[in-house]
Formats: sequence, C-alpha cells, structure tokens
Amino acid sequence: MRRFFSKLTVILVLAAVLGLAGSAQGANFAYSSFQGEWGLRLAYGQNYHGASVRLYSLLPRWGIFLVRPGHQLGRLGLSFVLEGILSIADAEETGFELGITPMLKVSYVVFPWLIAYVEGGAGLITESINSPAIAHSFNFTPQVGGGLDIALLPRLGASLAYRYRHSSNAGIYKENPGFDVNFFQAGLTYYY
Repeated sequence: MRRFFSKLTVILVLAAVLGLAGSAQGANFAYSSFQGEWGLRLAYGQNYHGASVRLYSLLPRWGIFLVRPGHQLGRLGLSFVLEGILSIADAEETGFELGITPMLKVSYVVFPWLIAYVEGGAGLITESINSPAIAHSFNFTPQVGGGLDIALLPRLGASLAYRYRHSSNAGIYKENPGFDVNFFQAGLTYYY
C-alpha cells in the first residue's frame, strides 16, 4: 500500500509540473539567452549490491554555458557544472557524505519549455558511513546521468533526473570494495 501511494504521488507531481510547463509563463522560457544556472536538487539513492545503504541528499549546483543552445550547435548546448553533495546515510548507523563534483552537461532543446540533458563527471567525497560497503572515508566519485528541465517561469525550471554514481578509493589502498548508487533527483533550476 505504501508503494502504491508513493508511485501515485510521483505521477501526480509529474502531471502538475508538465501542466505548468504549458502555461504562458513556461512558454517564454528563452533557453538560448541564458548564461548559466543555479540549482538545488533533492535526491534519494540506494546502493544496489553489498550491504544496504540509503542516501538522502542535498545537491546545490552552479553552471555556466560553454555553448548555448541555438548558437553554434543548433539545439545542442554544452555547460560546465559544479555540484556539491551533502547526504545523510541510513546504514548500520547514521552517517554522512560531503563532496564536490565538476561535470560536463550536454543539453538538447526538445520544445521551448522542455530540455533533455546528459551529464557526467568525477569528483571527490568524504564518507562517514558505518557499512561494509564502504572501505574508506576519502573516495573518488565518477558519475553519469540524465534528466529533464521543465520550464515553470521564464527563468525557472523543474528538474527531474537519474544518476548512477560509483564511489571508491581508486586503488590507493588495498581495501577497495567500491560503492555503486542509483540516485533519483528532483529540484529547481534558476537560469540567469
């Protein structure tokens, strides 16, 4: 029953966001005139092998367009994004993560109010999680994912995304089990 209500809530939120995107405000979304972005996402992640670890994350982000859509590459855009992560970890004991990841983001304007993108990069993270799934407190985090930005207002978009992240010490220490997480993200992005 709990899963049913969770899925129903997600469907209702998506329907509301898509409905707002069709409004007159969302139709004025001028993606090709923006210089960069500020955003904040909430994420839920869970590792998919080994000991069970669930992450509840806050992801502040800042990005700047290297190539804006509608210019050199047609509907494609290219951005540099710097994203932080602060997570509360639910494992054998409560723990945390703190890190930063530089990424490249390739965007495609599907409709004037809908942007699809893929993004990826590798960052650094400190993890204080009591779990056999994580060997050390200092790790590297290569990651890749994709999502949608849906216009709500002329400069504000709702972001829905998926991200796969690997976390390990890259062989610096002998013990290196690796920690793989699937993240589901939702948030807001302000374009300037």
